[in-house]
Amino acid sequence: MSGINFLSVNNMDTSVLSVTSGTANAQYPLSNLLNASPSIKFQSTTASVTILVDQTTTSPVDTIALVGDPTGELGIITAVFKSSVTTDFSLSTPINVTLSAEHNMGIEYITEVSDRYWQIELTGSSYSELGNVFLGQRINLPQNSISIASFKYGHTDNSDVTTNEYGQRFIDSRNLSKSIDGNIDSCTKDETETLDDMFLYHGITKPVWIILDKDSSAMNDGGFRLSMYGYINKMPSWSAAGGQLYNANLSMVEFI
Repeated sequence: MSGINFLSVNNMDTSVLSVTSGTANAQYPLSNLLNASPSIKFQSTTASVTILVDQTTTSPVDTIALVGDPTGELGIITAVFKSSVTTDFSLSTPINVTLSAEHNMGIEYITEVSDRYWQIELTGSSYSELGNVFLGQRINLPQNSISIASFKYGHTDNSDVTTNEYGQRFIDSRNLSKSIDGNIDSCTKDETETLDDMFLYHGITKPVWIILDKDSSAMNDGGFRLSMYGYINKMPSWSAAGGQLYNANLSMVEFI
């Protein structure tokens, strides 16, 4: 499982959004996409909707990530992104984001571009729905790895189950929530500084993306299965591994 990627600083947080084609549902307005919580979602009243993203300045982007409502579903069938120095996208190359309805997300690595404007074209069945969008640069640690011996990945079923005196079960079905834990081993001084700055930026209250297995080399469908938009459970602490290398434990839980 070589290489870890984090999506930290999101250009969407400081962007101005508008709908240029289609209509937003007044109960799920476009401004919801600027809310960190994916369960506070955007929804259109039309199957297709086009969104203009004004980053207000030229900003580098090499990664696009999408997540749907974790208590529901992804809510889109396709997502096409285009970038431009102006609001004219007629000559822009479309970027089709790879989506996974099963894992409720989409992730696409692209050749870095530094344009001010982005166009997002979403298509759903009878409407389009989306929880959160990441536009920005990934933090990549190509020489690093999660310790296999410490690695944990799984889901918590948040359903409520009670049993009466006769053994009958009463089930209130709820969503699953993902968790990822493990040691980040043998970080160089530069990697330690990069990660430590990121941990301080996010703390335990600001969500961050983690992508452990983008190429699905460690686990089938690992590109989505081992990716998550979530919170850091506890601020990591560093321990010396010798030779100016450092280890830290990372525990994360999915953001609902």
